[in-house]
Amino acid sequence: MIKFRLLKFTFLLLSIFFLNACDDGDIIVSNFNFDEETQLDLCGDSDTKLLYTIDSETNEAVSFQFSNIEFDGTFDGLEAPDSINIPLGGNNKVTYRLLNGSANANDYFCQEVPPALPSVRDEFVSTSGGYAILQISVIDQDDNDGIPAEQEDINGDGNLFNDDSDGDGIPNFIDVDDDNDNVLTIVEIATNNDPESFADNDGDGIFDHLDTDDDNDGVLTINEDLYDPENDSESSLGAFDDQNADGLPNYLNPDITIFNEVNERRVNEIDRTFRTQVIIKDVSLEQVNGNQTITLETLRLGFYELSSSNEIIPLD
Repeated sequence: MIKFRLLKFTFLLLSIFFLNACDDGDIIVSNFNFDEETQLDLCGDSDTKLLYTIDSETNEAVSFQFSNIEFDGTFDGLEAPDSINIPLGGNNKVTYRLLNGSANANDYFCQEVPPALPSVRDEFVSTSGGYAILQISVIDQDDNDGIPAEQEDINGDGNLFNDDSDGDGIPNFIDVDDDNDNVLTIVEIATNNDPESFADNDGDGIFDHLDTDDDNDGVLTINEDLYDPENDSESSLGAFDDQNADGLPNYLNPDITIFNEVNERRVNEIDRTFRTQVIIKDVSLEQVNGNQTITLETLRLGFYELSSSNEIIPLD
């Protein structure tokens, strides 16, 4: 058995191994071009997941199969979770294949019945020992409230995460309701006269989307909503109740001071792009139908990226 150890933090193995012990005298070519910039895809069910890719130039296929019912490439809340460590062995394995032709990665890996072609020229599968690290982060996020993120840096220090006008635990730049009054920021910034400027209905110098009492009548905006939690759905939160039918919602009409206790808040849903970096540590790949073993300290398999809507619930 011939062992090859590559002690690098980035993974690029370009070697030709001649195996004298092979009966047919084949030259085995292992050309692994996978690193942290390799884009992976994900498929699988609730029990078994598969992260995979195929290099279209070299016809190399690599996959990481693992069991983790919670992993979907996303997370709730503001803080990224700790890295997920998955020991190799059993159902958790890395597979490298050299194919004899081109293949579509999704068709090749994610079908109930794998295609017969292309066939596998050479294959290596991980043994027990070693582990995989899944590092999940957010690389882009937006609350789509009509205000550019840089304008929600209230204190101007360049750190968007320490600007939380309503103190609900969600920074303004990813808070759909910056004053926590159940009227969406994108609604409160608009005016009939000048859609390019932020509205200040009561002229108190506080923009409506940051003002908890938009008409300055002493009743908080949230309490001028006649929403009844026992009879209405969450979608009615922040409804524009107009008690005297004059075309002006209660929360913008200083002459209407009806008070209604409302303790529920809107669910904060934003658009986010998640990235999971996949790193394999201390892995040994054994040749199927052969006697070679490739041993690696670090294999940066690539990344999986996913864009989705994500709910962040405000703190009480």
